[in-house]
Amino acid sequence: MDLHIEIELTGGVLLVTASGTQTFDAALRLLKQILDTAAERQVNKILVNGLAVEAELSTGDRYRLAIEIVAYLKQRQMSPRVAFVGKPPSMDGFGVRVGQNRGLSTEIFPTQQDALNWLNKWPS
Repeated sequence: MDLHIEIELTGGVLLVTASGTQTFDAALRLLKQILDTAAERQVNKILVNGLAVEAELSTGDRYRLAIEIVAYLKQRQMSPRVAFVGKPPSMDGFGVRVGQNRGLSTEIFPTQQDALNWLNKWPS
């Protein structure tokens, strides 16, 4: 099954549920779609629940994905807070750390409630 997402706006948070098998190209395309949607809806808090995502990207792909997303955000002059919910092997936090090292406000959590608690620390 290809990677796909469902997006809803709830309480000032763009809630994204991802499922399916991830590839580098699909992950990059969908993350850009998520960021475009956040910009259109003028939302700066994004929660991506990837607990139903399968397949492990290589370390190099995770690095490239983070670099490309940070560059995309800078190009669009966006600075959202992005919380990821996931577990190894599909999400291990490496891409999140790369993004953090480049100024992205992002974190990974084991549960959606933990992610929401982190996002709710900041005003909308």
